[in-house]
Amino acid sequence: MSGSTGLSGVVARAGSAALFGSAALAGAVAGVAAVAFGQTVGALRSLVAGAPPAVVVLAPVAGALLCVVVVRFVPDAGGGGIPQVRQAFAGSPVRGRVAGAKALASGTMLGSGGSGGAEGPVVHISAALGSTLARVLRLPPASLRPVAAAAVAGGVAASFGAPLAGVVLVAEVLVEALGGAELAAVALGSASGALTGWALPGEPLRLPDVDVAGSPFGGVVAGLFGVVLAWSLYAGATWPGWARSAAGSRRGGSGEGRFADASHRSALGRSDVVVGGSRSGDARVARGAVQPGWARAAWRWLRIRAGAGPADEVAGSSGGAGGVADSARPDRLRTLVTWACSGWVRAVVGGVAVGLLVLVAPGVAGVGQPGAAAGGVSALLALAVVKVVATGVTVGAGGVVGTIGPALFVGATVGSALPMAGGAAAGMAACLAAASRAPATAVVLAVELSGLDLLPPILLAAALGWLAGLLTRHGVFDVPQRTRLACG
Repeated sequence: MSGSTGLSGVVARAGSAALFGSAALAGAVAGVAAVAFGQTVGALRSLVAGAPPAVVVLAPVAGALLCVVVVRFVPDAGGGGIPQVRQAFAGSPVRGRVAGAKALASGTMLGSGGSGGAEGPVVHISAALGSTLARVLRLPPASLRPVAAAAVAGGVAASFGAPLAGVVLVAEVLVEALGGAELAAVALGSASGALTGWALPGEPLRLPDVDVAGSPFGGVVAGLFGVVLAWSLYAGATWPGWARSAAGSRRGGSGEGRFADASHRSALGRSDVVVGGSRSGDARVARGAVQPGWARAAWRWLRIRAGAGPADEVAGSSGGAGGVADSARPDRLRTLVTWACSGWVRAVVGGVAVGLLVLVAPGVAGVGQPGAAAGGVSALLALAVVKVVATGVTVGAGGVVGTIGPALFVGATVGSALPMAGGAAAGMAACLAAASRAPATAVVLAVELSGLDLLPPILLAAALGWLAGLLTRHGVFDVPQRTRLACG
């Protein structure tokens, strides 16, 4: 009996050693990938920034079109990264091919001038690398998630030079019910990633020194900016579904149409609607039962402008013979909406819009540099507004970008503009807490980027920002960027 117990202890210790060793290796690999990704994006961004204005405007178009192509072939590489990894940790592991596809799509989009963050893609890439490493090492299935989570923590730690933030992000946002051994593996992976990032060329992000004194209520303003950012990202990710539903699209025969209806209904929480173009579901969409009042009113106005009178509209929604005739009659507006919602058109139009915004405000391009913007109060607040708009347009164009970076940039810019205690660091914490609903991650990240002296104003700003975040139902980590939404 004692012999079997001793053997079990040896096996358990060997399993723990394999887990911790794999976690440290995964964190180091993810750290290398994160630093390489960031430097590649920076080099491409510098190349595009010095190009003629026409190139600056058209470069985001090329980035968005490449995102469409990549997501067509590797659907798992779509989205911001964090929602996909959180879903994967609750189910099957991330496939290895996602790492290369995500790096290609996100790196090109951010480097070409698309507005977004690099941290979400780094999380996705790190999770794919960690899962692949665990499979290559033939670890038991129970070790797949902690090794992948350790890789994620290492990638985040290397990106920011903030190892504690990597652990808190995994524990607060990505993994539910993290056990003791898993938490230790994640901490080890984060430390390994941070050490790797510090050893490689490049300087981690650090915020400028600010005075602790100031108004304690600036966090409310920064938090409201975070709420608007979450709205902008949600609108950018879901507008094709809303537009198709408002236009009464019945493209039940195409996978793209089915996904648009499915994403729209999923966003509304309508589990009773059958996905895939069922007759009852399409009838409800065509009649506007799942549309808000403003969408029905806008659709009615557009139909009248297009030449279809109110009587035709009633006939088309009645479901009788007149409805069949109306649905069979060519509808120019419906065709136009369907065409405008296609991934290629959205990439071109949205890419040009992003390019024009970058031409007007170069600071909003790519990842940006939180806390580095200078100017008066009006100029800084205007820059924050443009960043919010540019990020929403980038997501709406199909860009595969992260959502943490924009919150950090907007919060730091607002914090620098206002006479708030803690300055850019407090504004960053407030905006990220409001936009992501992850106040612990926001506090730890802001403290590691600024210093422990600013902890009191950062805590207050994060609390006020989190309260402001209650105004929205959709945080930036809840944006329904399904795998094919970027190209649908």
